[in-house]
Amino acid sequence: MEKRLRSSLKTSAEEFLSTAKKLGFAKSTKSTLKNLIYTLTPPSDLVSSLPPSLHRSISQSINKFKSFSSSSPQTSPQTPPTKRVRRSSRHLKSDDASHTTENEKKRQKESVVENLEIYTYIAFLCVTHPKGAFSAADLLPGVSELHDNLVIFESDSTLLSEIANLCEEWWKRNLPGKEALISQSLPFLLSRSLTLKKKVDVHRVYSLREAFILFDFEDEESIEDLKNLLMRCVISPLYFKTEEGRKFIAFIFGLSGQLVTEALAMIKSQIPFGRKSMLEAYGEIVFRVWKSVEGESKDEIENDFLQGLIESAIHATSPAFAASIRTVLGAFIIQRTTHGVEKLLFRLAEPVIFRSLQVANSNVRHNALHLLLDLFPLEDPDATKEVEDTLLDKQFFLVNKLLTDECPDVRVVAVEGGCRILNLFWEVIPTPSITKILTKIFDDLTHDNCTEVRFSTVNGIMYLLGNPHSHEVLKVLLPRMGHLILDHALSVRVAIMDLLLLVRDMRNFQFHKVVQLELLLSSLANDHPLVARKITKLLIPSYFPSQVTQEEACNRFIALIRRCPVAGARFCEFCVSEGASLQSLKELFGVLIRLTLSSDRLDAQHMDGLLTAASRLCDNLVNDPSIKAAMKEEVNDEKLKRIFAAAPTTHAKSCVCKIVTAISPDAVDGLFKDCLGLIMNCSAICSDMNRQVELRSAHKMVLSCDWFDLMFDAMTKHLQKTAHDCHVGFGIEQTKFIDASAKRRKTKSTARASSKLGDDEKKRSSKFVKSRFYEDYAIATGIAWQIKELLLSENMRTAILTSRNLEAAFDALKVISEVSILQCLQCDTMSASPVLAYATLTLHMSLQHVSTIGNTHSSSREGECLDSSDSPLESISRNTVLDSTFNHLFNCTYKVVMEDGCVKYTDLQTDMPRPTHDGSSFIKPKRISNMLKVLTAVLKLIVDAISIEIADDNEELCMKFAMTCIKFMMFNLKKYSNTQLQFTEEGLRETFVCLRSSFTYVAKFLSLLLKNSSKASLLLPAPCNLANELFNLFASVEECLGYGYAARLITAVKPWVPDLILALGSIHLLKQTSGGTASDCDAYIFSLWTTTLAKIEFYELQGVASDEEAVRGSKSERFSALRKLLGIMVQLLRTNPDVLDAVGVIFLNGLLLGLDRKEFDHVLGILHFVCMKLVRHHEEWGGLKLMLASVQSIYPRIEVEAQELRDNADGRQLLKNARALLEPVWLHYLSGEHRNQMGED
Repeated sequence: MEKRLRSSLKTSAEEFLSTAKKLGFAKSTKSTLKNLIYTLTPPSDLVSSLPPSLHRSISQSINKFKSFSSSSPQTSPQTPPTKRVRRSSRHLKSDDASHTTENEKKRQKESVVENLEIYTYIAFLCVTHPKGAFSAADLLPGVSELHDNLVIFESDSTLLSEIANLCEEWWKRNLPGKEALISQSLPFLLSRSLTLKKKVDVHRVYSLREAFILFDFEDEESIEDLKNLLMRCVISPLYFKTEEGRKFIAFIFGLSGQLVTEALAMIKSQIPFGRKSMLEAYGEIVFRVWKSVEGESKDEIENDFLQGLIESAIHATSPAFAASIRTVLGAFIIQRTTHGVEKLLFRLAEPVIFRSLQVANSNVRHNALHLLLDLFPLEDPDATKEVEDTLLDKQFFLVNKLLTDECPDVRVVAVEGGCRILNLFWEVIPTPSITKILTKIFDDLTHDNCTEVRFSTVNGIMYLLGNPHSHEVLKVLLPRMGHLILDHALSVRVAIMDLLLLVRDMRNFQFHKVVQLELLLSSLANDHPLVARKITKLLIPSYFPSQVTQEEACNRFIALIRRCPVAGARFCEFCVSEGASLQSLKELFGVLIRLTLSSDRLDAQHMDGLLTAASRLCDNLVNDPSIKAAMKEEVNDEKLKRIFAAAPTTHAKSCVCKIVTAISPDAVDGLFKDCLGLIMNCSAICSDMNRQVELRSAHKMVLSCDWFDLMFDAMTKHLQKTAHDCHVGFGIEQTKFIDASAKRRKTKSTARASSKLGDDEKKRSSKFVKSRFYEDYAIATGIAWQIKELLLSENMRTAILTSRNLEAAFDALKVISEVSILQCLQCDTMSASPVLAYATLTLHMSLQHVSTIGNTHSSSREGECLDSSDSPLESISRNTVLDSTFNHLFNCTYKVVMEDGCVKYTDLQTDMPRPTHDGSSFIKPKRISNMLKVLTAVLKLIVDAISIEIADDNEELCMKFAMTCIKFMMFNLKKYSNTQLQFTEEGLRETFVCLRSSFTYVAKFLSLLLKNSSKASLLLPAPCNLANELFNLFASVEECLGYGYAARLITAVKPWVPDLILALGSIHLLKQTSGGTASDCDAYIFSLWTTTLAKIEFYELQGVASDEEAVRGSKSERFSALRKLLGIMVQLLRTNPDVLDAVGVIFLNGLLLGLDRKEFDHVLGILHFVCMKLVRHHEEWGGLKLMLASVQSIYPRIEVEAQELRDNADGRQLLKNARALLEPVWLHYLSGEHRNQMGED
């Protein structure tokens, strides 16, 4: 084919074009055409004949294309036929023929487009011929026809692109008639750049920018589309991100005065939302335009746009908006050395900025100060020196004045700006001005009561240190900032440390003169890790330098730890991360170990510091195998025994445990007895956070040394002893304890280690020793806490669940938990820890399918624990760990807390000494708090068990228990509000934490229950009742504890509000009432939260018209948190009509009970809530069938009651108001035909 194309060059132009279009518009075709046409020279006949032939071919193809376009049927919206027409075979043949014709036309049209693409490319090659062989005048007619018909090819992107390339090349070569080839091609290229968003298209548009001058921008009608494209360029990220794009936007401003106005307005509209890079680009663009334009356009930029920006920057309502405006103005500020810019800025800013710095509005002062600092120094280039000095003094005076402004935000900007001014202009600022500013900063602002101001002061001084000329003055003043190392704000302490690190690396500065070394060491010992890390970095060159020998570095560190042991230990925690050598630290570890062995020369404080430092070095060094091996050699078994024996405190012993865990020496059996003593000394562990950390270290050591069975055996024995004492002292039935030591023979190492236990650990006395019980019980609670902690670790949990002592420990915890519950309200020393451990162990045993032999013995004991006549719980016989635990815990709890929320005192037959009672019902608040912790622990077990789906068939029992817990909590809140309970502040906080956790657990329990609608429906109306009691608990918290606690509770309640709403309406939503009927929920209307709701609505409806009503209104204001909760409920209910109907009918049905009780104010309040909050417009009642049915009963009843109240004018008026609320609904939906229809339904 290529040969045929080459041969056609020798015949005629028509033959050449005919052959070329047969090749198709492919990449290979383009290359062939280029080679052939570029070989043509002027003497060739084809050079002169090709342009007219090309024109004719282009004209013919365009006409053919137009004919195809005009013959295409106009598509119109089709509507589906009303009846399907049966089609005959004749119709089918006709349709097939029509379809074939359409396809043929489509192929012909595509062929014409491809021919035009080839012709356009041939014209492009003729224009770009390297020797200019073709005449532009001959080519122009064909090229013009392509350009003029560009718009009809809008669906063929390739052809459009080729025509645009041709026109662009014609313009670039400055060929005759180029002005006629831009009216269509230029808008296309502009639109293409905005659509494809490619930088190359922006470059093409910019290279053709001069062509835009030819357009008549005064002709609004014809130029509108092009103007829209140009305005799109102004806000296009591609244009203002590229250099040529920004230049093009600046060029747009010069095309027309109207464009200047519109483009400036467009830029101004983008300022509130633009990013910093975009705003900087806009500023640069406006500056370019300002330099290039003259006359009215320049005046508009200066007096309208820039002046408006300056005023808006001062009066902006938000700091972010003001900052965005200043970013645009920054393009002029950084060009202030350009001729005319300084004068312009002074002329625009001076009249407004000084006045704004002294107005009463702090926001305006804040914005004006920012602008002044950006413009500083604000000068008039035409003014005399005296005027300039006066103007400069005025600016210093205002900055100095604003350093003590009453607004903290203004002071923050003033101190940072003042330091920036001093840094930039120190050499030219008069000394008195410097002195005034620095005096205020160091004497006043470093002691400012605003954290942000103190923080900004430190940052400002750091910035000022960047000017070397300030160092002599600051060397004297910096010690005045030393107290900030003790600032209560962490950000300030971190900032002062950054300042010290900066000062450390400067000549002639000594950081310990800025902040005393004692203060630094104190902060290193006790402060936040962020501060301690920076102090370590500051002190490393002094106390562990890398430039000296390892021996010298270790001696310096020993000097540090002798000076402040705690600080030295903390130093070791961060020294690795701050660049200390690992080899040097390994040597230091050896030095520390050798020092601890010479403990006769060290006191307890230094010994503790040395061991803490060594353990922290271990944590940092054990990751390196070679260093770890060397450390193993350093601490053999004999040394560890001596160190552990010499450790003076439990914390020091725990550090030894950490070292053993980290290094894992081979032979450390001799430490077991000491480590066990540390673990068993746990009587106060539940409230001692430091001891908890120490015990965790001991646990890790036990596991790493394979002593876990021995430790758990010792724990179990103590639990068994305490359980036996509970049996003797309280008459609690004990299970058959299994001697775990008989199950398997101990290994030699185990026997060797166990032989080291004293004889007193092996003996068990059956006699109950009263004086020892409390001490043993306290240790048992500590062991229970440890068991709960051990179950959190996967390795330790596995060890417990596979231990031979598991059953004995479980049974012992069961007995101790029973005593902890039954004696909780009678003894201060009772704890919830055994219950937590018992519940947690039950959960993991159930997950691992571990069952205990003793379950067969537990059922009879549980039956004895519960008197069937006193408890609603029936015994369950399922032989599972979880069922047995549920049964046991519920039974014990019901012995103490009855379902009506009252406390029942049980006189157990025991000679155990208990606190005396005076016969009154007074109970110490601490005991109530402990009981709440127990209830919370059981609720957590319920939720955890249901969450992992192992609590089958226990939902009803759990529901009853949860209801009992809530009533008990509300009962005691009421006693607190009546001053029958007097909590301390700490006790009240603990109680509230239990209330909040319990609320969350019960709400989650409801949520899990509602996910299984079949089970939930069988329990009705229990979910409704439980949700109602949760709302009552919330109202009770606000009523008894106040808004502060209720506001904190609402954050925990908010995620569960949708579930509470669904539970409240579940009796109607689930459509099954096997557990009760809808009438069971009528009494909700007189529960605490609905009664409070009615009061709130009633006082809102009545208004505050008299002193008495004002007092009532103030009472209703106490329930601000309940108002917020109700607002959330209303918002959620209004999004779902079905749920709204199910919940709203509960409010309405209860009104009949309110009418029976003659509580008309209550009825009016509830109706006001329903009609004005839940359903705000009577049109919304249409889909609320349940509520409309309820209204059908309520409205006539209200009318009858109003007529019967002849002697009660107030009550009659209340009922009239209630009727007025329902009347629109009654008339619109329930009167006439609608009423008859509702009656039939």
